[in-house]
Parts: sequence; structure tokens; C-alpha cells
Amino acid sequence: MTLEPQHEVNVNGKTLHLGQVYSQHLLSTVVITSNEETLLTVTAPITTIVKQLTTELNNDVNEANKTLSAGEKMQLSTAYFNTNITLHLSTVVTYNTQHYASVSMPLETVAVNYTVNDAVQFNDIIELVQRYQKSTQKIFNNNCDFIN
Repeated sequence: MTLEPQHEVNVNGKTLHLGQVYSQHLLSTVVITSNEETLLTVTAPITTIVKQLTTELNNDVNEANKTLSAGEKMQLSTAYFNTNITLHLSTVVTYNTQHYASVSMPLETVAVNYTVNDAVQFNDIIELVQRYQKSTQKIFNNNCDFIN
């Protein structure tokens, strides 16, 4: 007699019994807002979210530099937000299992507020997302990884 693994997740207050887990994917989203307006949204697998965010911020710097004179040009390392911003970080795990073709579970959600006085540089945002990525991956590995 073979016992099925008792993989369980809580979604919207309900305990779901997944049975055998065939695949699992972590998708992270970074949203930067200012005064209820979205400035930037990046969604990517957790393993590449930092790279995708860095690419997007770099593109923003390059776009802004097109309108600036040589002496005013920005670099990714020195660019900053000159407004109040909120950084929203979230990760969802999607499982493909014996009992569910696709079930998604929010894993980790964080919101960080910065004021214009913080002069938050793009590199600060990238570092924060790197820390978020590592801690969220660790939470997943310890509690929600049903394959490895």
C-alpha cells in the first residue's frame, strides 16, 4: 500500500489537499507607486525578478537620458526617486497537482513606503528586492516546496 503525500496549503482560509505535486512555480511582482499612480510594474519568476527589475530601471534611466544634456545624464547607480513612493512586493506559488490542475497561493507580500526626503536610489530598490527574493525563497524552501 502506498500512502499519498499529505501536501496541504491554505488558500483564502481553506485547507487544500494537493496530493502529488507535479510542478510548482514562484512568480514575483514588484510595483512602484506614487500618489496612487503606478510608476513601474515588473513580474517575473522569483529567480529572475532582480534581473528584470534592474533591466526595467536601467531602461527608465536610458529613456530619461535621451532628453538630458551630457552634464545632466543619470546612471543606474545614482538615479533616485524625487517623490514619495511605495514599493509593493508579492510572490505567488502556483502548483500543478494530483487534485488541482492549477492552484495559486499568495506566499509573501510586503509594502515599503519611502518619502521624498529618503532620496531612494534605484540601487536601494534593487538591494531591497534582492533581500526580499532571498527571504521569500527561504520561506518557500522551508514550508511550501513539495517537490525537492
